[in-house]
Amino acid sequence: MKHATTASVGLAYLSPEALDAYLAQFEGRVLGVIAFGKMPAANQADFPATWVDMPVLGADSVFEVWTSNEPVALGNESGIASARNGEVLFGCVEVRQTAGESVESATFRAYAGIFDFIDRTGYSNLLRIWNYFPGINADESGLERYRGFNVGRHDAFVAKGRAIGEKGVPAACALGSSGGPMIVYFLAGRQAGRPIENPRQTSAYNYPQQFGPRSPTFSRAMLAGFEHKLFISGTASIVGHETLHAGDIAKQTRETLANIRALLEQANPAAGGNPRPLLKVYLKHPEHLATVRAQLAEEFGAEVEAIYLQADICRTDLLLEIEGVCTCQAEQ
Repeated sequence: MKHATTASVGLAYLSPEALDAYLAQFEGRVLGVIAFGKMPAANQADFPATWVDMPVLGADSVFEVWTSNEPVALGNESGIASARNGEVLFGCVEVRQTAGESVESATFRAYAGIFDFIDRTGYSNLLRIWNYFPGINADESGLERYRGFNVGRHDAFVAKGRAIGEKGVPAACALGSSGGPMIVYFLAGRQAGRPIENPRQTSAYNYPQQFGPRSPTFSRAMLAGFEHKLFISGTASIVGHETLHAGDIAKQTRETLANIRALLEQANPAAGGNPRPLLKVYLKHPEHLATVRAQLAEEFGAEVEAIYLQADICRTDLLLEIEGVCTCQAEQ
């Protein structure tokens, strides 16, 4: 079991064998469950649950489980399954492109619905959002699907009056799954978080137009206002706005870890970047697993907690992406 727990929200990555006992322990307090790898058997879960068609490296399946220390209220409206406590709302939606619909249109539809939903429920501060969809690097009507996704996401922010810049965008990731619909899940809060940018990187929302008609709309990390939980966005071997070390998994991993260290230092300078995050690692090629695992152990210690998934990355010259969650010390 790999887990990170704080006052309001807990996260664990669990094997199928450990899942039932863990859910029983948190009965009435489960915010959501996301399965990766082998499709789980159908069940009538009384909490938000979905499946991402993305292989797990070293196992058949893994379950990402978000929990609350307080009882949660459940909901399902406008295609968004949700659970909430007094501070945080978890939601997930499966987005299916209709016949002839572009990924840009489907993304706009999903994000516009999410913004309407969180504003209506009073959890209007989007803190962290995950996006998984197939064919992320494929061409669709002359535009890479990831770039089309960015157009739809950006335009939904604008249409719903959301600021795009250092105060207005959540931590995020977007990865290519093996198949199925687009899966979007998110955490939103009653309180705003503090977006964190990386001095080693251009803010994604300021990328030059060579990366598509609209820049990616996310912050490099988000420090939640309610309990100093840091959500680290999908992070890769990018300095400024350029990919470094194309084709070299060892160097790309080192550069990615340098970016994560920089984010930890920005979020919690007094700790010197010492917090050890719970990591989710996406690898383009399974044969790179041993190299990456060894470097993570060197960086965070032999007891580093991480799961490894095989995914397509948003840039074809990137070999891996890493996200994380950890708790930083409160500012004095």
